[in-house]
Amino acid sequence: MAKSEIESGQALTLSQLSDDVLDKLRRAATTDAELSARLIVEEVTGIEPRLFPLEQDRPVSQGAVVRADAMTIRRAQGEPLQYVLGHWPFRYLDLAVDARALIPRPETEVVAGFVINLLQSLSRDDARKLIVSDMGTGSGAIALSIAHEVLHAEIHATDVSKEALSLARSNLAGLGRSAARVQLYQGDWFHALPDELCGTLDALISNPPYVSPDYELPSAVADWEPSDALIGGIDGFAYLEYITRNGRQWLRPGGWLVLECGSDQAVRLRNLAIARGYSEVVIKADLAGNDRAVIARRPLDDVETQHLAAASVALRSGKLVVAPTDTLPGLLARYFDTEAVKASYRVKQRPFTEPVPVLVSGVQQADQLVELDVSSRRLIERHWPGALTVVARRRDGTDPVHGRATLGVRCPEPGWLRLLIDDVGPVTGSSANLHGIETLNSAQDAAAELSASIYYVIPGLSPGGTASTVVDVTGDTPVVLRAGPIEEIELKLDT
Repeated sequence: MAKSEIESGQALTLSQLSDDVLDKLRRAATTDAELSARLIVEEVTGIEPRLFPLEQDRPVSQGAVVRADAMTIRRAQGEPLQYVLGHWPFRYLDLAVDARALIPRPETEVVAGFVINLLQSLSRDDARKLIVSDMGTGSGAIALSIAHEVLHAEIHATDVSKEALSLARSNLAGLGRSAARVQLYQGDWFHALPDELCGTLDALISNPPYVSPDYELPSAVADWEPSDALIGGIDGFAYLEYITRNGRQWLRPGGWLVLECGSDQAVRLRNLAIARGYSEVVIKADLAGNDRAVIARRPLDDVETQHLAAASVALRSGKLVVAPTDTLPGLLARYFDTEAVKASYRVKQRPFTEPVPVLVSGVQQADQLVELDVSSRRLIERHWPGALTVVARRRDGTDPVHGRATLGVRCPEPGWLRLLIDDVGPVTGSSANLHGIETLNSAQDAAAELSASIYYVIPGLSPGGTASTVVDVTGDTPVVLRAGPIEEIELKLDT
């Protein structure tokens, strides 16, 4: 330990204390010895970095030396510098940090910035109060930053850990007047939120545990930070999936979901968000260029929940449903229910030998049905959801109705339709008309033109327009079977 002025008869100078701390950390092989030494000395003396060269010979008090010794020992033993200091900057705030919660990281600052930018954009367009939830708030870094930077935001922050919430409350106490717009709740994810918030959130943000238990964490993380805030279930994806699946109903139409994730999880998370009926789904990178977040939006044109529930019951029961789709109303039958599919053919007076497209919620359902190579996946990634039908080889032999070994699959644009399909499974999606007769734009009118065999109609108008581009991917190169909204030159660029 450094000799105090009592033991040596002479007070240590600022320069001597700094050299002593640095020497101890270097002998302990501390990875960031220089940074740690500088910040420890600044912490115990209160010296501003710019004044250090001018005050190197300034005597240091005994209390500062004792604190520096204690902090140096902790850092030399591997305790994270942030915990040793007891506070750490996050965006425009200086937060108390300790082992009750994860250390706020630069990549999370970037993710917080994504949602703050979205909210600031909303507040410019609409002066109303914005309602936000930060789930798994930990130290409160994201929630408090939103409150500090978005003046019209009301934040509801949750965490299952009482200890983490205690730390968040400490930070909230130092936020000033903005603290009045932050509420903290203890509990498990959505169960912690008041029921009346369901369907009202302008933004839902979370940095949930997303590390796989098989991933080898650095000892500074594994030995010191709370594992419950790191490990995301069996494969690291459990909480990301849970929030994505359940978060949609908590958002208002047009509300945003922002999730931090691992760089190797972003594509999987994006595909899940598409399948669950979100729109404007994008992957965002952190400052190091690594995929770090997925942003998605609840569509503004969602149909009412009761229509989705009734259509789901009908399809699961083998019944037929008519619904407005991307261009024209579609006649939906559950694809894995062969008798229901045959019934849809009969209603349309369509020959069984003619194939119909199958609507899927995303690439995962498509994978269950057809074989997709690298170029097919590239096409899908760029153009789904949207006006692209891919004809590929069927995985389980020939189709039980039309008898072909290929299948045309498409991921529709309407988010509510993808959500329905993700719940009930792939559906056939032929136009809701008698074979060869023009389809009406109104789902109700189209259903009335068919027969009494239609069990349920999701009301609404289809926008019309050109049918999807159909591409055969069974050969070495994609072949356009039917021209549509996607130009052939775009398809060539994709491959």
